[in-house]
Amino acid sequence: MPAGLIGFPTVQTHKSPKEMNAKMPKPKPQILPPANRPAPRATEGPGILGELQSEVSVEAAPLLRFIARHAALIMAVLGVCAAAVAGAGAWQWYAGKRDDEARTRFARLLLQPQGAARVNALEGFAATAPDSVRLAAWMELGLAALAEKDAAKASAAFARAAALDKNRPVGAVAALSEVHALMRDGKAAEALAVLEPLEHAVPEAMRVQVRGLIALNARQAGKTDRAVKAYEDLLAGALGEDADYYRFCIRQIKADAAQ
Repeated sequence: MPAGLIGFPTVQTHKSPKEMNAKMPKPKPQILPPANRPAPRATEGPGILGELQSEVSVEAAPLLRFIARHAALIMAVLGVCAAAVAGAGAWQWYAGKRDDEARTRFARLLLQPQGAARVNALEGFAATAPDSVRLAAWMELGLAALAEKDAAKASAAFARAAALDKNRPVGAVAALSEVHALMRDGKAAEALAVLEPLEHAVPEAMRVQVRGLIALNARQAGKTDRAVKAYEDLLAGALGEDADYYRFCIRQIKADAAQ
């Protein structure tokens, strides 16, 4: 270096900013801790009970609270009711199917020719027949038994039919058919016992017939007083030849009783 330059500072070469930045340490990025933000909450509505309470009046609020407290029990009761309804529907379906089968079987029995076999078949069917055809089955059995001159079986069948339709028109006809079967079997006292409750139970149009049968069976059973009373009741509403006939019967019964 020349002497004249001693004591002067050395001139440094100028560096560009790019070179200076390259040599400077780069700052490390700072990682911030996650912020403690509250988790988003689901929107809370008033609920079914709240909505109902807002809709009903103050007077109905106690009832609503009662329903809310006993909801499980109420649902259980409703479930039992639903099961009962379903069971009733199933039973109705089964009963309807059974009735249809019984009607078909009964129709086939009616097509069979008269005879002991038909009577036996009707007797077996009537014993287990459903309500829809039971009355008709007993009536048909009585008629079939009468056709076979089996008065005992006929009267028993008519008695069952009369009990099924007591104090009704068909029941009255069945009871009179029972009386007819008993009379054919020579059982006047039993026939009179059937007729006594019918006198005031049958319609007015049938009362004359019932009183005539009472008079006839009472006379055959040896109950003259009851026979006279029946003829006197008939005489009270009779005219002309009918009245003359009833007077004749009364005189004859009294004469026979006097002997």
